Amino acid sequence: MSESGIQKRLHVLCAHEPKLDPRIGWTAQTAARNGYAVRTIGWIADRVAEPDDADACIVRLGLDSLSKSKRWLLVQLARMAGFPTLWAFTVMGAPFLFVWIVGTILLLPWRILDYVMEKLGQHERTTRRVERLILRIRAWFFWRVDAVFKGGMVRLINGLGAYRWYFLTHAGAFARRYAYWLETNPEQLPDIIHANDPDALMAAVLVKRLYGCRVVYDAHEYGPDAYILHTTPRSVFFIYERMLMAHVDEAITVSPPIADKFNERYESRPHFLVVPNASPLVDDLRPDPQFALDELARGRMRVLYQGGFAAHRGLEQVIAAWNNVDDSKAVLFLRGPDNEFRRVLVRAAEAGGRLNTSVFFLPSVSEDQLTIAALDADIGLVPYLSHIENHQGACPNKVGQYMQAGLTIVSAKLPFVASLLAAGDCGTIYDDTNDAALSKTLNALIRQPEYVTRMGQNGRSFARAHYNFEAYFLVLDNLYRAGETGKQHDNSHQFARDRT
Repeated sequence: MSESGIQKRLHVLCAHEPKLDPRIGWTAQTAARNGYAVRTIGWIADRVAEPDDADACIVRLGLDSLSKSKRWLLVQLARMAGFPTLWAFTVMGAPFLFVWIVGTILLLPWRILDYVMEKLGQHERTTRRVERLILRIRAWFFWRVDAVFKGGMVRLINGLGAYRWYFLTHAGAFARRYAYWLETNPEQLPDIIHANDPDALMAAVLVKRLYGCRVVYDAHEYGPDAYILHTTPRSVFFIYERMLMAHVDEAITVSPPIADKFNERYESRPHFLVVPNASPLVDDLRPDPQFALDELARGRMRVLYQGGFAAHRGLEQVIAAWNNVDDSKAVLFLRGPDNEFRRVLVRAAEAGGRLNTSVFFLPSVSEDQLTIAALDADIGLVPYLSHIENHQGACPNKVGQYMQAGLTIVSAKLPFVASLLAAGDCGTIYDDTNDAALSKTLNALIRQPEYVTRMGQNGRSFARAHYNFEAYFLVLDNLYRAGETGKQHDNSHQFARDRT
């Protein structure tokens, strides 16, 4: 609600299915409870538009005929004389397309050989000798072309192709679809757009130029590696982001280390503040019998990991370290959705001889149940590998969930997580570059159940008093209202840092 008493219209914008990221839901729901008229605008690029979810105030835009055309977008860019960001999108498309065409021509014989191989493989009479000959020709040609560019030809083509898709096809299509939806639903024109990540930022900047709304940028990660598969050259991503940043009113990210990186790279224009992934407070927090672990734990201390199974999250090290943990006194639970990486971990636990004796894989639960599902554990793991760039500023959702559930947290050397555990006196850090460190840490905690209980209680108190999304929404509220109040935001930034 604005100071004049008029309800402000807020669009929480994301270029994907809104429910994939809980932070988007937290933002929308907390803003709605604080008097804003909220719409969450999402994107389903491979399907037609889905109807509005009126109860949750979600609009899912789809890639269908009800969209602005590419020609419309180019016309809008042409009309925006003196608006460098959007002019650059048009200009940047030309060299991308040129390099892609040149690369395609150079690699055309290679593609032809691929086609021949595919066709020959459909005939039973094809001999192995012919197949080997074609493979040798293909390999020789590829080596010769790539050697001209000192091994960088394919990386460059893949990188520029990925950037062209991300900037012009993905982000551009979302921007055109969002602009069309606003044109046909003028009553939905926003006062504020909260744009999540770079692919939604293009749409927010375009709509700001058309309708004059306020843009708050929410960067969940730092750098292109979090968003794009091929990132050569990485500088292209930062050029894109810098051009957009010139038209952002306010900006936030998830941790002080990432905020410091953004502020250094973009010289605090805009100045990034911190709103971490602190889970909203869960009302009526009581154990649910369906998540009880007593039968499997059989009196042993319960160590829990909740989250996705993926490379670089340190889960292989967790399984390996567990072989050196006294499993007569502790049991390990890993909860998350099934995928190939989870199956790799299952096989590793089986090879170690502890699968279904002291290592158990639990089925995934919905995001809103994660805190309740953790209540029956004693220790929560955050094993992300600390040498990964984005992990240096990581702010995992599970930290706040573990805190509210009363778990002692054991984390790898993640700077922001370490500062939280120190502030709340609710966990311990281990050196993930030392293979023996995790097992030593766990064995030490297993021998001190009273200490584990006390740290878990400290974490719960810290979460309820400080580390929750409702507390940090004061930062967002100040940013949303800054256009009408003219307030400075240094106090908001200090509030964010004080809370951590």
